[in-house]
Amino acid sequence: MRDISMYVLVGLLAVGAILPLASCGGNAPTPTPGDPTAHLEAGHTYLEAGDLEKAIAEFEAAVQADPTSTEAHFRLGNAYAQQGELDKAAEEFKRVLDLDANNVGAHSNLGVVYYQKEQLNEAVKEFQAALNIVPDDAEVHYLLGAAYVQMGRLDEALKEFQTALEYDPDLPEPYFGLGTVYKLQGNKEEAIKAFERFLEIGPGQDPQAQVEAERMLKELKGQ
Repeated sequence: MRDISMYVLVGLLAVGAILPLASCGGNAPTPTPGDPTAHLEAGHTYLEAGDLEKAIAEFEAAVQADPTSTEAHFRLGNAYAQQGELDKAAEEFKRVLDLDANNVGAHSNLGVVYYQKEQLNEAVKEFQAALNIVPDDAEVHYLLGAAYVQMGRLDEALKEFQTALEYDPDLPEPYFGLGTVYKLQGNKEEAIKAFERFLEIGPGQDPQAQVEAERMLKELKGQ
């Protein structure tokens, strides 16, 4: 397995809808027991306050109150993933897909979880399933490209990053992916262009990405 920049992994989390926790403070309302909507709202409030444990408890309560709620399973899956409980997260996303086989978010997030578990063939299948439903989803093309990089399938990764940018030229992650691929292929000039473009657009949700891109640019330029 090839080593790749951490940003490809962090980028997966960002665009795969497994969102970083906000820290906004505040107290969640006490939900009415058995009311799935109230439990979901309370769980969301706890997430915004940075209390992942209480958020998970509320999402679990929402699932118990309504086992057919795709939203409850999806939010619980995201929360488990943030907690690092990847097996539990995968089970929740699978439950979403049992209820709604065309749920693009569940396919892509399940793919992210498989990626983190280094089950790359399974990750690719989920990203491809998402693209079969929404072929023009730039973020999922990026996700698929990132998995291909990890598998050493660089030509396929390059195609996916380029396709992502055809659909969304301002999405920063594919430029980072392009820079990574070009660097691995020894295409120094194109790698520099890609990383510079990435920094011009902005690294998005992960501040580490800027540091990593700047480090690789210095390396590429021999500074």
